[in-house]
Order: sequence, then structure tokens, then C-alpha cells
Amino acid sequence: MFKTGNINSLLIKISEVVLRLCAPFSKKIEKGIIGRKNSFKKLKSSFKKGDNIVHIHCASHGEYLMSEKLIARLKDKFVNYKFLLSFISPSGYENANLDLFDCVIYLPLESNKNCIEFYKIISPKATFFIKNEIWPNFIKHAKMSGSKVYSAGGNFSSNYLKKIFKINSAIKKFDSIFVLNENSKKVVEQIGNQNVIVIGDLRYDTVIPKLSKESNEIIKGFIDNNNCVVFGSTWKEDENIILKYLNNYKGNTKYIIAPHEISKNSERIKKYLGDKSILFSKINSNTNLKEFSCLIIDNIGMLSSLYLYSTIAYVGGGMGTKGLHNTLEPAYFSKPIIIGKNYKGYDEAEKMIKNGNMISISNYSDFTNALESIINNKNLIKEMSDKCTKFFDKNKGGVQLILNNLNDLSNQNLIKY
Repeated sequence: MFKTGNINSLLIKISEVVLRLCAPFSKKIEKGIIGRKNSFKKLKSSFKKGDNIVHIHCASHGEYLMSEKLIARLKDKFVNYKFLLSFISPSGYENANLDLFDCVIYLPLESNKNCIEFYKIISPKATFFIKNEIWPNFIKHAKMSGSKVYSAGGNFSSNYLKKIFKINSAIKKFDSIFVLNENSKKVVEQIGNQNVIVIGDLRYDTVIPKLSKESNEIIKGFIDNNNCVVFGSTWKEDENIILKYLNNYKGNTKYIIAPHEISKNSERIKKYLGDKSILFSKINSNTNLKEFSCLIIDNIGMLSSLYLYSTIAYVGGGMGTKGLHNTLEPAYFSKPIIIGKNYKGYDEAEKMIKNGNMISISNYSDFTNALESIINNKNLIKEMSDKCTKFFDKNKGGVQLILNNLNDLSNQNLIKY
């Protein structure tokens, strides 16, 4: 019978083979393979022996965004340290703010050979795994190299497979675990790590960047002081309702749609809506934006900032089974929010519905009633916006809680500055 360590080693080898086989059919996988080939070279050229290093690891761009404020504050705290950032996904690697880091890499596959090589090159003083990122071999070797190891922003649940693949034993090794909620705290304590602190959701501390000056002028010109509804990260199940409504709409309200899968859906939406719509990429200096009631976003990176310009925000994913997208982005701008029916398990959505700044709809009739009852009622818009502001402000502070507890730890000489 295989021991757990042997199973993990075998799985890593199988993963490597599978990734290589899939690479010709996936640009994302291919980028990861090519990127990992350069990881050790980049480490060697960026760090020298004796450097004080803080290592931050994120799976992808989403985890990076939720931790960017934390990273910036850590840089203030660890003044004479160098910062390493690692990713699994190209979405993070290609979109990180390089000014914050001395080195950005793809995390190598966690074979024993790779981990030994990794920590032969660097010896971090502190390592932060963001959200639910748990890599048992890296955690083990980080500890062996003398690093303090932390988990920040995770939402943990009990799972038998975690026992098989050494996840639980890795969780026990964290020096501190900063979790989303009380349920996560109970799960981690039951596993056997008592160094757990509830900090809430780090995304409440996120700062959303503004649109570029050029994009800002285009959006303002399109809206032209009218009411505006922004539909963000929509899937077909959302669009079945949205497009039916927009096709029949005759008023002055402006609509912006940012579909989740841009390459597949932007042109399809444009074709359905016809002449009343325009793709963002097709706008030029001669375009008369007043001719269009719907703007379709066909580029990446604008959505979160677009919510600023909305009267109401609709966040997609909840009408189907793909998963509700980020409702904290419109909440950041204190906007009334509408979502689909499938939101159970999304902590922030459940809380915002109870709070009164968000409405869940189940069908076309619900959608039209919710949209029209809000958009034609300035008092209700203000009421929902005010509730949203108070809710968002109340839930900020996760980053400061982490920093406060790192202070406590430093006083115990667990982190040396």
C-alpha cells in the first residue's frame, strides 16, 4: 500500500505529464509550463545570499487583487526586505503590479527536488499563502529553511481528501492562519492548529483603480448624465433575461454589459442587440455615442472600475451554476446590487441581501420588477446606497488585523525586523 508521501509524489509526476500533454491545446497551460522553466533562473538573478525576503503566493489574479493592500502594508512594515511574488496562473503573473516586487515567478511544481532547489536559492523570513492556497511540500520546506509561514484570507471546510493528500498536516504547520469566518476557525482548530484569527474578507480592503483618462471620457460620454445599469461578468443564463429586457427597452437609461467570457460572447451579444449597441473596441473619435443605448465591453480589466458609473449594478453568475461573481466590487462604490437566485454559500451576498442593499431575482419578471422599482425611485437608490456604504465600512479592517497580530508575533521574536 502507498504511503501518503508516495501518493503525493506520484500525483505530482502524473500532473506534470498531463500538463505537458494538454499544453498544445491550452495557451494558459503552455504559458505556465514555459514560465516555470524560468522560475529558478529568475530567483537566482533577483536574490543573493543573506537577503531578507518575504514570499507571497497567490493562485491567480483574483487572489492577488484581494491581497494587494496587504502586500503594500507589509512592504511598509518590512522596510529592508525584498519581496517575492509567485503564481500558478498566467492571469496573475501577467497582471501583477511589478513595482511592488523584486521578483515575480510561476511557482514550480512542488516535487521534493524543486522544493529543495527553491529554498537553496532563497531563505524567506516570512511566507504568506493567500486565500485557500496550501502546498504541503512548500510549507514543509519553507519551515525547514527557517521561514515563518502564514495563511491569509482562507475559507476552510472539512474534507476527507485533505487527510489523504497531507493538506491537514500542512494546515497544522502554519504559524498563524487568518481566516474569513468563525466556521473556518472551527474547522482549522479541529484539524489541530489553534493559532487561528478571524479577519473577515480581505476584499473589503481592496482599492479599485480608476479608469484611464481616455476610457473615463468614453464612459461618461456614453452615459451622458442618464441612469446607467452595469451588467458585470454575465453568463448565458443571466443574458437570457438581460438581453430580452434590453431588446424591448425604449427609454433613456444606458446599459453596459461586460460578459464573463469576452472572446466568446461580446460579438454574440452585439449581434443580438443590433444597432442599439456598440463594442467598446469599435469606438473612435467619430463615434456618436448618443446613438447607442448599450455598450458592450470586449476587453479585460475595466469592469471593477465601471461600477463607479452605474446607478444599479447587476452581478452575473447567480442565474446559472457557474458561481456568483464578485459582488464586493459594486459594493465598494455603494451601488444597489441585483444578483441571480444561486447565491447560497457566498458569505458577502447572503449578508448584503439581509442588509438590504442587494436583491436576488429568480426569473424575468423578478428582474424587471427589481430593476424598474429601483431605477425610478431616487429615495430607494439613496437608501440602498447608504446601507451599502455602512455595510462595506463595517467589514473593512482585515489587513490591519493581520498587521496587528504580526506585531504581537514580532514581540515574541517570531518575526525579526
